Amino acid sequence: MRRFSSELGRSKVLMSRTFFKSTLIACTALLAACDGPHEQAGEKADAAAGAQQGPFDSGPSESIGEAQDRVEEDQARAVDARADAAEAKADQARETAEQKADALEKQADAIRDAGKQSAETLDKQAEAIRGKK
Repeated sequence: MRRFSSELGRSKVLMSRTFFKSTLIACTALLAACDGPHEQAGEKADAAAGAQQGPFDSGPSESIGEAQDRVEEDQARAVDARADAAEAKADQARETAEQKADALEKQADAIRDAGKQSAETLDKQAEAIRGKK
């Protein structure tokens, strides 16, 4: 019984080591998939130069590549932010123009109405003048 128990214990240890190794490999692969193009190139350069230290350590080229990737991401975000700001400004300009156009249309309608009333008054005066003949 003891022998079975110790063999079971060993198999659990082996299984847990295997699980740990496979998990470590999967995590490393997952982290590598998150790397940007400069970081990946730097990692390859470090590996070729023998500068790679371990699965979680970065060599100098990889670190530089990671920084370059971050700079490019930040620049892309800045460009997007400027574009968003320009779009917001364009939307505001359109809205302002619409408001001004609406106000001008109301003003034109008021001028037309005043002109019609004035014309009607003058027409009535003309009829009154003709009617007195």
